[in-house]
Amino acid sequence: MKAWKPALAAVLAAMIAFFVPLPYFISYPGDATSTEQLIDVEGATKEPGDLMMLTIAQRRATPYFLVESLFLPFADRSSVSDYLYDGESDAQYEKRQKLYMEEAQHNATIEGYELAGKKATVDFKGIYVSGIIPDGPADGKLKAGDQITAVGDEAITSLSGFMKTISSKKAGTKVELTFLRNKKQRQTDITVSQLTKESERVGLGIYEPLPMSSVKTDPEVDFNVKDVGGPSAGMMFTLEIYDQLTKGDLAKGYKIAGTGTIEEGGQVGPIGGAWQKVVAADEADAEIMFVPSGENYKEAKPSIKKIETNMKLVPIKTVEDALDYLEALPAK
Repeated sequence: MKAWKPALAAVLAAMIAFFVPLPYFISYPGDATSTEQLIDVEGATKEPGDLMMLTIAQRRATPYFLVESLFLPFADRSSVSDYLYDGESDAQYEKRQKLYMEEAQHNATIEGYELAGKKATVDFKGIYVSGIIPDGPADGKLKAGDQITAVGDEAITSLSGFMKTISSKKAGTKVELTFLRNKKQRQTDITVSQLTKESERVGLGIYEPLPMSSVKTDPEVDFNVKDVGGPSAGMMFTLEIYDQLTKGDLAKGYKIAGTGTIEEGGQVGPIGGAWQKVVAADEADAEIMFVPSGENYKEAKPSIKKIETNMKLVPIKTVEDALDYLEALPAK
């Protein structure tokens, strides 16, 4: 029996090292994926140039992978609390990431069609509650995963409209919210409160409310995106949709990668892991990489030098900046 003890101890140690989760996430450079493979505009002709979205690979840390990450030059370690809101489960976090991706697709569709002179119609379904601030006004009234559909007698028609309605209230004002929980409609009264002692801003005490909507277009556009969350592909989705709706090869024969959220008015917003996405773009032989200007651009530049790539890093503030750059680019 004693002969089995060292073997059993080794097995248990291996199981702990590989399978016991720690309160950390580890991220690595992910993949560069052709947006042409992910987006299909009805009747569009695909061109030889390649536009690519960039991702980061992420996993929950275990003792083994945490130690391993210390020796990988482009791995990063973050506390679970940097990702999950108070009281948010892993499943709710995944749902939030999925909604980020849906929002990126919807925003990209709206912006891409508008730039191409086509029509896109939005059917707004409500506001997704990502999480509840402990001891805030909504604590005990709403839960993560609820879908707010109306404030008082007014249906919510946009995220900006919802935010404007709430922020216009005075601290101490009660508002009646209609919401869905597990597909059942409910109502509750919440007292709008000052968010912090230092600020006069008021709110409901909800972490990052997210829009829930669908978009109808003519011609139709279909997305085939699986197992990828987050909003950072929005800008490249916009370029791909515009490319398929218009004549010619937007990429002009080049392999072009990029990252950045797409926001109202075509603004390109910041993303996480720009320094890691440089590696993903280079490994896919990208010749040009678009990145949000400002901190993301500063963060990405050292990676260009570290991996000694000839790939050109191009900072942009709007999707039109990217279009202007591509328009001036000589064809291959």
